[in-house]
Amino acid sequence: MTVEQTYPLQGKKLSLSPWLVIAAGLAAMYVPSFIDLFHGVWGTERNAHGPIVLAVACCYLFVRVRQLREDGLIERRPAPLAGAMVLCFGLLCFALGRSQTVLFMEAGSLVPILAGVVLLLYGVRTCGRLWFVFFFMLFMVPLPASVVDLLTQPLKIGVSYAAEHLLHVFGYPIARSGVILYIGPYQLLVADACAGLNSLFTLEALGLLYMNLVRHQSLLRNSMLALLIVPISFTANTVRVVVLALITYYLGDAAGQGFLHGFAGMLLFLVALGLIIGLDSLLRWIAVRHAAWRGVAAPEAVQRTRKTTVQSREALFAIRMPMAVAMALGMALSVAVAYVLVPHETKVVKTEKFSSFVPTRFGDWREVPSPYLQVSTALNDGTGRTADQPYDDELSRTYVNSRGEQVMLALAYAGEQMQDVKIHPPEVCYVAQGFELLDHKPLSMETADGGKPVTGRRFLARNNGRLEAVSYWVRIGDAFPDGGLAARVKIFRDGMAGRISDGILVRASSLMQDPSQEDAAYQLQQRFLADLEASMQKTNPGLLAPA
Repeated sequence: MTVEQTYPLQGKKLSLSPWLVIAAGLAAMYVPSFIDLFHGVWGTERNAHGPIVLAVACCYLFVRVRQLREDGLIERRPAPLAGAMVLCFGLLCFALGRSQTVLFMEAGSLVPILAGVVLLLYGVRTCGRLWFVFFFMLFMVPLPASVVDLLTQPLKIGVSYAAEHLLHVFGYPIARSGVILYIGPYQLLVADACAGLNSLFTLEALGLLYMNLVRHQSLLRNSMLALLIVPISFTANTVRVVVLALITYYLGDAAGQGFLHGFAGMLLFLVALGLIIGLDSLLRWIAVRHAAWRGVAAPEAVQRTRKTTVQSREALFAIRMPMAVAMALGMALSVAVAYVLVPHETKVVKTEKFSSFVPTRFGDWREVPSPYLQVSTALNDGTGRTADQPYDDELSRTYVNSRGEQVMLALAYAGEQMQDVKIHPPEVCYVAQGFELLDHKPLSMETADGGKPVTGRRFLARNNGRLEAVSYWVRIGDAFPDGGLAARVKIFRDGMAGRISDGILVRASSLMQDPSQEDAAYQLQQRFLADLEASMQKTNPGLLAPA
């Protein structure tokens, strides 16, 4: 036998004070976070959809709650254990995410916190009826840059390929290298904002919201429309890139990167919305035709069932002040823990520009001018640190030894490694600039002082007639993480210990005539890097490898 917990408060005036207490706790947590996000990732084109999704989700939550109240579907069957667990999980995610700049945990913690509040006050059934609101909020969460790079790269290359061939059909002077388009005298980088996961996420959210509002009865129709969001995003992004290329070609680079660039972004969503509605109409026509062929009634939208009696606001929304105060105190405690865990200790290894102290001569090597253009260590215009440009300083040089053998050197340094802005491996840049990567191998090298061995990676990169052997390592703090996940774990562990890690990318590469020279190229690069590390260890210990 189960006893339903009720709140016999009919006839009493609803007090908003407990709700204001909970709102104050949420404001203490998320107002500073959202301000930082607006000045950070939400202020970039890559994640500009975040605040839009948040605003739409809040409006939809209000509409959905009112709809459930009118339908008599809000129940007061609190689930204290489940609610407390979900709420505590959200508070822990916020504290760790806020203190360690793990943005997807910081922003995403809002979902379990709101779900925990609903579970504590109303129970599982009511929380389940609000599932779409919580699911929709996930689209506002900034994903880690490494995940975005992994998922976005095929989209960027595909959009670049489609835009190139479409413009070529119409006779425009267009060429492509990876995700870089050359049209006339101009060069355009198809960045994440133009063909990336942000637009895919926004359009997927738009499509799911459309389906939830239309409320189709056919599971097949809903599933097909959800899956078609991906090709819709691809098509809309291709249209946007083509429009930007034409604007740049006819009006110049300033017009392409100015106001008309934003207009092209509006065009993206207008095209996508039109395609969503058009495809939904087509699916509706197919469903009607199929139903007529089978001799059954065409499927209609799900109809709401409303109870004849509407529960009073006092019965539904009145909560006890001690419960509200307890939740608000938990939120305030989460903010305090986040403040305590913020790392403050910094270790400055590099204070001057590379050009002022990296030697032009060391061992058997000397700097020479080179006609070969090195692959960039980052892909943006160099204005400020972003996920695409995580470096404070960069250096590219070419060295030659007494036997005439050449090695290209690239150094990139960042004084603060964070979860959202950190050094990324050079494979990302090579693929983005049109290279095919082959034959990955590990790199291991002893340091001059006999300390911790340097570990990194090697690979071959091919682009048309250019074949390049590459050796590199990434140092973050006192470790050499292998891959994005290992780098994130290292940054997180240092942050929890109160330290802010610095980081450096060291890359050596050389051109080859054919793959048979691979081993000789790697041996040459290892000698070069060993000589460079030994020279730098004397003047700048701890920069290339931990001292």
